[in-house]
Amino acid sequence: MNISKVSFDKIQALAYKDVFYQHNSHQLREFIQFAPTLDGLSEAIEARGHHPIDRTLLVNTLASQYANLDTSEIQYQNIYKLKDENTFTVITAHQPALVGGPAYYFYKIFSTINLANQLNQQHPNCNFVPVFINGAEDHDFDEIKSVNLFGKTITWDTDQSGPVGRFSTLQLSETLLQIKEILGDSPQANQIFSIFDKAAKNASSYNDFVLSWVNDFFSEYGVLVFNMDHADLKKAFIPIMEKEIIHKISESHVQKTQEQLLQFGFKPQAFARDINLFYINGASRERIIYENSIYKINNQDITFTEQEIIDHLHQFPERFSPNVILRPLYQEYILPNIAYIGGGGELAYWLERKSQFAYFGVFYPVLIRRNSVMIIPKSIQKLMEKLHLTEEDILLDDDKLITLYLEKNTGHNFHLNSEIKQTSKIFDAISETAKSIDPTLEMTVKGEGHKVAKILEGIESRLKRVLKQKEETNIQQIRTIKAKLFPNHGLQERTDSYLQFLVTEGPELNKTLISALNPLEKEFLIFYL
Repeated sequence: MNISKVSFDKIQALAYKDVFYQHNSHQLREFIQFAPTLDGLSEAIEARGHHPIDRTLLVNTLASQYANLDTSEIQYQNIYKLKDENTFTVITAHQPALVGGPAYYFYKIFSTINLANQLNQQHPNCNFVPVFINGAEDHDFDEIKSVNLFGKTITWDTDQSGPVGRFSTLQLSETLLQIKEILGDSPQANQIFSIFDKAAKNASSYNDFVLSWVNDFFSEYGVLVFNMDHADLKKAFIPIMEKEIIHKISESHVQKTQEQLLQFGFKPQAFARDINLFYINGASRERIIYENSIYKINNQDITFTEQEIIDHLHQFPERFSPNVILRPLYQEYILPNIAYIGGGGELAYWLERKSQFAYFGVFYPVLIRRNSVMIIPKSIQKLMEKLHLTEEDILLDDDKLITLYLEKNTGHNFHLNSEIKQTSKIFDAISETAKSIDPTLEMTVKGEGHKVAKILEGIESRLKRVLKQKEETNIQQIRTIKAKLFPNHGLQERTDSYLQFLVTEGPELNKTLISALNPLEKEFLIFYL
């Protein structure tokens, strides 16, 4: 397998913030605690010791969650290593997308494993554990209900509501059978499906399903899959939630930082509210709203005085759920983490949090951009070779790529740039002559020159259109290549499932990617299968 590395600024589908952070994180030192480098990580390891956590609570919670999961020896060791003060985590997180959803779900975890392995080699006196946090409390079902496999979209059809991790899996088996049909009947496809099938049969909730299959995929690498929708963890987080409810401090800190980030062209990424907590009641997860000295639950007939809601928080902490503004604080408060690995959008909202973390006295980790990957299967490589397209070519937008193809392969120069320039010079000379005779004629002559230039531009467009018609088959193949590699003009990793590559290449692909996806390197990775 060949691997090519491309500068982020060559990938047009990447967002401006994404590219800026990869190439200019040093300009953002006001908003990050540590540089996203090995030196920055070493500083974070040293500083992390000044922010102790309840390791007994963490280990007991993980041990209870893993009591119902198949645990590898390295996972077992990693759980109990967390009792030691010299053991730290490297975290990534994601919503519980259907069988992983888009491919970057897997790339996040691969990047996290790679970094933990590096740190274990660099710092032999410490231990580093890769952790995947399943965003089980999220209630935006539309964002997680579908997966795209081989150009087909499979959707889990359910009318459940509330935190998706608490959904029943009763209707999930039909969706998994659709996935099985698309994956096919090869040994590798059957092996992949068996993981999902076993997870669904043994799960009492969708969260259990996700923890089971992710664990089966990554247990051999020591990854700990963590569900933070847990009463004991919420109980430990009460001091932060209580401050947020009473003092409503996050909003001002985040908004001030967002204003400061505007100087770099960073528009606000996350919307902070006066209270950044949801209230979970049965199948609903609704905002807590403060109005006229009363705390209300949005869309529900539930109200509290300040003392009542604080008493309720202490009695039922599991009913309170951090939103996107408090969620990073929650995970860093519970885990001995030194680095968070996320996508460009995630890091953009983490950049808004440094002063908020400082106010609450919570450790602010190293922010590291996960690896971005595009996989080019053999079928697409053959098309590229047939059409004489290079890697640089396919990174161009569709129109530029088609124009380049016509220039290289038709044997005709359809551009009239030089003729248009010559015509412009001729009419400039004529306009000078006309001006010397009658100044009022100058603009008339220039106007005629513009008309002729437009006529020539129209002729060039017609020549190009005729060539495109003659090359229609090849141009359609070019569009096919672009649609496969950049679906809907976006990144492949944000649309296509990783499973479609895994089912054809086998589990060795996982090992190859884990080895190659070093998130401390700043390039976009292209894999040629």
